[in-house]
Amino acid sequence: MNAQTILFDTLITIISTLLTALSSWLLIKLKNYLSTKTKNQQVQALLSKAVATVSTVVKATYQTYVEAIKGTEAWTLESQKHALHQATKVIQEELSTEAKKLIQSNFGDLNIWIKTQIESTLYDLKK
Repeated sequence: MNAQTILFDTLITIISTLLTALSSWLLIKLKNYLSTKTKNQQVQALLSKAVATVSTVVKATYQTYVEAIKGTEAWTLESQKHALHQATKVIQEELSTEAKKLIQSNFGDLNIWIKTQIESTLYDLKK
């Protein structure tokens, strides 16, 4: 073997090692990126579904309960509280366990989040 062949073999070994290391690093970066993106998409999907659930329940409560008594003597502070309680209860029943955990870990108290979303939905419906 001459010096040129040894040098060539050494360079090939070094380049192969560097390419292997670079490929491994790039795969790890790609895996982390895809994992983060997937997790963010799952979080967004859960929150979107939770907000949609609130909206649907508020509309249903309005349609089946509030509309029938609003503007009459039966529409009292107590009946308003009952409508809020009824909507909150249905929302809690319809939210998935994953959504509840997500809301609690990111927003705190589930009931406060639900009531805030109900108020927001009512505001949007009135406009």
